[in-house]
Amino acid sequence: MEENILGHNISRERKQQNMTQEQLAEFSDLTVNYLSKIERGIAKKVSADSLYRIATALNVSMESFFLKDETAEQSIEVGPYHRQLDNYLSSLDIDKSEVICKHLLQVLKLSSN
Repeated sequence: MEENILGHNISRERKQQNMTQEQLAEFSDLTVNYLSKIERGIAKKVSADSLYRIATALNVSMESFFLKDETAEQSIEVGPYHRQLDNYLSSLDIDKSEVICKHLLQVLKLSSN
């Protein structure tokens, strides 16, 4: 039986980040059915675009999907909403990102009082 390094690494990374297949599907704009097939190694074709979307949603490099477990990149454990916010902020120019971060911190400070 052929080893499914790609699917295993995607599944492992998703689970390490406490993310469901449904959440990964939402964040990557792919279907749960397709992600499940990739993770199980039964997807007939996996495009570079799909891998890019998954890697972006998981905040890892595409290369990490093809490495054996012992050499795979280690990621910081954060939840899927944290990752989605981080991806959104990273897509903005620095000035807009800083303004949003400032407001978020003000809201957090107010909510802790």
